[in-house]
Amino acid sequence: MRTFDVSPCRGNRYKWLSVLVIFTISLVLTSAPPWGAFAQDQQQAQAAKPPEQQATPPPQEVNAITPITLVPVSLESPIAKAEKDGTALHLSMRDVVKLALQNNLNIAIADTNEDVRLNSILSARGAFDPTFRASLGLTNSNRPNNNTTTASATGFVNTNQNATWNITLGKQMPFGGSASLQWNSGRSDSNVVTSIFNPQYSDSATFSYTQPLWRNFRIDSYRNAIKVANLNVLVNDSQFRDTLTTTISQIETSYWDLVSAIKQYEVSANSVELARTSAAQAKKKVEVGTSAPIEYTQSLASQAQRELSVINAEQTILNAENSLRNLISKDRTADIWGQVIVPTDPPDYIDYKVDLNQAITTAMKNSPQLQQDDYTTQSDDLGYDLLQNSKKWQFDLNAGVGANGQAGPQSFDRNGNPQVADPYVGGLFTAYRTLFNQGNYNWNVGFSITIPLKNTDLNAQMASQRITKQQHVMTRSQHEQSLIVSVRNAVQSLATAKKQLETAKIGTQLSTAQLDAESKRLDAGLSTQLLVLQAQDSLNTAQNTELNAMITYRKAIITLQRTIYTLLSESNIDLGTTKTGARFK
Repeated sequence: MRTFDVSPCRGNRYKWLSVLVIFTISLVLTSAPPWGAFAQDQQQAQAAKPPEQQATPPPQEVNAITPITLVPVSLESPIAKAEKDGTALHLSMRDVVKLALQNNLNIAIADTNEDVRLNSILSARGAFDPTFRASLGLTNSNRPNNNTTTASATGFVNTNQNATWNITLGKQMPFGGSASLQWNSGRSDSNVVTSIFNPQYSDSATFSYTQPLWRNFRIDSYRNAIKVANLNVLVNDSQFRDTLTTTISQIETSYWDLVSAIKQYEVSANSVELARTSAAQAKKKVEVGTSAPIEYTQSLASQAQRELSVINAEQTILNAENSLRNLISKDRTADIWGQVIVPTDPPDYIDYKVDLNQAITTAMKNSPQLQQDDYTTQSDDLGYDLLQNSKKWQFDLNAGVGANGQAGPQSFDRNGNPQVADPYVGGLFTAYRTLFNQGNYNWNVGFSITIPLKNTDLNAQMASQRITKQQHVMTRSQHEQSLIVSVRNAVQSLATAKKQLETAKIGTQLSTAQLDAESKRLDAGLSTQLLVLQAQDSLNTAQNTELNAMITYRKAIITLQRTIYTLLSESNIDLGTTKTGARFK
């Protein structure tokens, strides 16, 4: 059995040992000097040593510059490069438009449409071309004889052999009538004993004419087709004018886009030069210890951002050039694709004034869409008149005149006497001579009338035609209203663009003054490099804003001229009077 020692003497030994340990620790702590005094004594001892024996702290570079190398970016613009290598092509706005009139695909395609329309007129007039018809025929017939007057000389069967050659010349008259001239010739052989001529040669000439006196007198399908074709030519001219106006608008807009891109590059390049100068100044100040390294880092960061803007501006120039080349050249192998377009027209301010009411009146007068709507309603009227003409009674005058000729070999009766007069004895050419010199003339004159008893189909077509015209009239009103809204928007946009330009100019002036003042404060030690960089950024933004405002203003002028369709006259472009061949005046 396990037992525990509970002797009181053993517990007292542990208690006295604990007291002795605590007493010893307290004695050590009270006899040691304070830490602060120890440190002070150490500093005093260090100061008492000679200078050469004093400890030197390790050097600390307070104004150290972290080495940062930016990627070299050239500030030589594509225009400057082209001037050096001889690929620069200097073009004014007029030069660009002239090239487009000669080479633009949209204009070329629209120009060919006129040839199609002119050919449609020729096709409609083809209904009045004379027609020529010739026929040649041979016939042979054998049939039993059933009449003593037609007895056959060779048997019970009558045999007839005929040869015919006929010529017919016809023509539709432009005033509704139709004329025809027929020349018929033939030879007939027969075994009938009572035939005077065997063979017999015959010919005839007949001229006939038919003139409508009511229906188709003033209008018919042929003349209506010509009028519609002429209207289509006018529609094509209007469409060509619209296409040309839109294309010239695109060309002039692209021209100013290129000017804007080049100016944007110049502004960005100037901004980079300022940033580089600021970075160099910040580096010197850091090196002499008058500025913190962060100022130099901020300058480099600003320089890098502006150099990136220069790269983007160069790409914008290239894109704008390609867009302009596409509009003025239809040949991908043309020299212009290897040249650099240099615009010569500066984006100067033009005080373009316009009166809203006058602009609306001009647009209503010149609008190709409204002209096309008018031509459409005229075509509807022509179709309605043609249907109304078809409801009239057909009352025609018919007249004709002709002559007959005949010839053959001499025949004799049973008594041996000749049966044929001398002028008719002969062959084919004898028949031709007797056509007009023997008085064998004939003529005819008469009238014919056709009365439609019911016109259900025509009445339905006329009702549909009236509805179609009403729809076209309402469509024209809709186009007219849209045009007025477009003119108002264009005039208001021009006024807004003018105000924006004026405000942007003031903003540039203020930003320039702010940068100048901030630079002077920096030189006097009253500003920081960061504030100067911010002022430079503000000037860069203000210059870009002014440039964009100027380009927007010039584009607003183009938009207004296109909306009221005065762009061609403002650009001195003449469409011509007969065949669409746009040219400068």
